Amino acid sequence: MPEPAASCSAACDALLARQTSLFALRCAKFLPTPYQAEDNNRMTLAYFCLSSLALLPATAVSSAATADQSALDVLLKPTQIQGFRDWVYEQQLPTGGFRGSDSLASTDTADLDTAHVIQSYTALIVLGILGDDYARLDRPGLLRFVGDCQQEDGSFAQFPKCEEPGDLRSTYSAFAVASMLDDWTFIDVDRGLAFLDSCRRYEGGFGQRPGSEANAGPTYCAIASYSLASRLSTLARPHDLLRWLVSRQVRPPPPPPQSEASSAAGDDDEVPIELGERAGFQGRANKPTDACYSFWSIAAIHLLLPALDPSLTLDQVVDPALDRAWLLSCQHPLYGGIAREPGALPDVYHTYLSLAALSLGDAGDSASQQLGLHALDAAWNVSRAVKARMRERLCAGAGGM
Repeated sequence: MPEPAASCSAACDALLARQTSLFALRCAKFLPTPYQAEDNNRMTLAYFCLSSLALLPATAVSSAATADQSALDVLLKPTQIQGFRDWVYEQQLPTGGFRGSDSLASTDTADLDTAHVIQSYTALIVLGILGDDYARLDRPGLLRFVGDCQQEDGSFAQFPKCEEPGDLRSTYSAFAVASMLDDWTFIDVDRGLAFLDSCRRYEGGFGQRPGSEANAGPTYCAIASYSLASRLSTLARPHDLLRWLVSRQVRPPPPPPQSEASSAAGDDDEVPIELGERAGFQGRANKPTDACYSFWSIAAIHLLLPALDPSLTLDQVVDPALDRAWLLSCQHPLYGGIAREPGALPDVYHTYLSLAALSLGDAGDSASQQLGLHALDAAWNVSRAVKARMRERLCAGAGGM
């Protein structure tokens, strides 16, 4: 019989690719009832579903598929792909940006039926995943829209004249759109980076707004924005930032005891955790691990390392194998999909970000067992194959202006 450790390793390396592919496909076609409250973010939800399918291997759902195909290539019919494309363009408003859902047009709140910079970013990616040629994209209008979202402090609001202040999520989205369209003339990059710097915290990471606690999500947005603008070499205190990111990989807390008796037994049998032993990632200090933070942290480290030392690799600073074991333990064994933690119900947000983290972790772990996921571009947050296709077609569209 195999050693217990070997059995655990084999079980942890089992990605339920077929079940998760079908989970993402179901959600792309029919979102469950709990997502009704998120209808204004339907564009981003579509991005999570379709991006998951673009990372998952086609061989998991079809014996006739080739290694270069994704699950999306074999699961979506041409008529479905065209239907998705048409729906995305229905969300393109005369202002040039994209809204999150066409159902918002019937609401009484005018602010809801407006273009949003985050939805515009995810709309460009959704179209790229679907192989669109961007012929219907209002490129000049989109450039003007994103430029109008920039505020006096350099941040970007969700939409022009939005009452809520700008934050790192919308600022990253604006930088990503500029990178995708390969046009930075419509935004003030220096002011945008100055806003990012104002969100830097004493411990090394970035908060969502100036004065907010450092969190892995905004920290990724800041590092990715610097990377997209080709300014990583100017990022202050990069070693402090790396130290803060690396310290986010921790062991999850033990499950609560079932009874006082079991609690006492657990205390007696507790095995101390060795210094440096890690598993998943937390978003900020003194918080539990959460599957989504594996992506925000690993992607940020992946982008930061070349600016620090090109010889450094991901598995030299964190443990991708332990993180992989943690993420795969968050899978639902029957329905597929990945939840925020083991035993919870899966959702499209944690499923996609976990797959994205697994893709980066497999590429960076020299001792890993490859899961067959397609390679990810950490800055755009989309598969490399999709990014290459987007770059070619968006640049071709720019040439025809």
